[in-house]
Parts: sequence; structure tokens; C-alpha cells
Amino acid sequence: MTLKIFVLIKQVPSYDNLEIDKSTGTILRDGIENIINPDDLYSIELGLKLKEKYNAIVSIMTMGPPQAEFALREGLAMGADHAILISDPRFAYSDTFQTTLILKESFEIIKNYDIIICGSQTSDSSTGQVPFQLSEALEIPLITDIFTLEIENHIIKCHRNFGHESQNIEVELPVLLRTVSHFNSPRYVSLSGIKKAFEKKIQIFDYTILKSPEYIDGCNKSPTRVVNIEKVEIKRKNNILEGSVNDKIQSLIQIMKENGINNVYSSEKK
Repeated sequence: MTLKIFVLIKQVPSYDNLEIDKSTGTILRDGIENIINPDDLYSIELGLKLKEKYNAIVSIMTMGPPQAEFALREGLAMGADHAILISDPRFAYSDTFQTTLILKESFEIIKNYDIIICGSQTSDSSTGQVPFQLSEALEIPLITDIFTLEIENHIIKCHRNFGHESQNIEVELPVLLRTVSHFNSPRYVSLSGIKKAFEKKIQIFDYTILKSPEYIDGCNKSPTRVVNIEKVEIKRKNNILEGSVNDKIQSLIQIMKENGINNVYSSEKK
């Protein structure tokens, strides 16, 4: 059996180039440096590790504007076999709900998939909602916080740390896996990998490929609306304590009491 693995990634602006269009509340993406979302690199590495250990084909998928092709090329250079770009003007400005609907339609076109892998959240929005929503939309299990995993006879066996619990999970494929930061060490891209990446053709899924469902419309049917943008500036007040060590301790205790921290005790002997 050849496992079919799909890794969902997103191209995001680099941290140094984040700019917001104040009129729409959206991130400006044209004319700036874009990178693969950092969390998604761990997802790609997991897919490639499974490819090396099992008989698997790894496809990289992203939804975004045409320039998101460069993120896919990087995934191909790392070792992925195929790449799919989900792109159409009608998909622009999609929130997580519309994104989930578009991904659902895409996987209904693909039909055959065993494992879908995605990161925890993206650096440009940090909602972390898509893995959970897509799991519900496709009606497949979602496993998060994975520590180790193996696959045997179309059954995936995972060990995960969830809160204060350590859990062993066994579930039949297909399944959606959500990786976390530092789950593994993403590999470097080789020069030969870059060359091979630009020799491969990227498959395009547009609105017509998805059979033009009327409920897909990122601009007009996304229920999420940005109503206000505020720049948060953290201001701290410095208070320098003078005197001996004992004087400083007493001053600190007094400051804590004045700010509602009452569970403190005087250092004076009673």
C-alpha cells in the first residue's frame, strides 16, 4: 500500500515585514518578503520522515495568491513529490471558515488521501482553527500534540502528551495530524533539491476545478470581519528601591500591598 500524505502549508510575510491595510484590516502581501509559515516546516519534515519510513507519496498544498508558488517550490526542494496551489480571485480574503470549505472541496476532488498534516497556527493570524474545522468538514479524526507515531496495517498508532495526560491512540486512516513547534528538526534545502523543485509542475486548483460552488466566496461570505485595529504599546513604570536590603524588602512588600497583592508577609520577626 502506498500512503498518500498531504501537507498543508501557508505562505506568510516574514516577521520584519508585517504591514496592515487599515482600511480592510488585512495583511499586505504584495511586494514584500514572504516565507513558509514557521510551524508548517515541522509538518513538512514529518511528512518526509513518514515517506522515508513507509511507502508514501508526499504532496504539498497551499491556498493563496500566485506568488505562493514559491513556498511550494521550497517544499518540493525539501523532498516533497508533488505540489498543489489552490488559487483564485474568488478565494481572496477568506477567513478560516471559507478556507475550510475550500480545502474540503479540494480534498473531495483529490478523493484518495491517508494522512493530512498541518501546523498548529500561522504567524499572520494565529487562530489555530483550520485543523479542527477541516477535521469536522471531512469527518476524519484529528490528533494533536503528537510525541511519537507509527503506522501498521492502515492503523496509525500515536503517543501524545495532552495537558497533564499521556495518551496512546490508535485510529484507522484517514486521519488529520496537527504538529507543534519543535516537534522535529526541519531539514535544510540542498542545491540539487532546488534544481529538482523547479523542474516539477505545480497543479492548480481554481474555482472552476472545484466545480464553482456558490457558497465559496472569500470576499463576501466570510463571516469574520475586522472592525478595529489597535496598536498595543506596553508601557512599564520603573520604580527604583533605595536603602538597605531590609529597606528594599519592606518597600517592595508595601508596593505589592498597594497593588492588591495581599498574600505577603512582613520580614520582621514576630
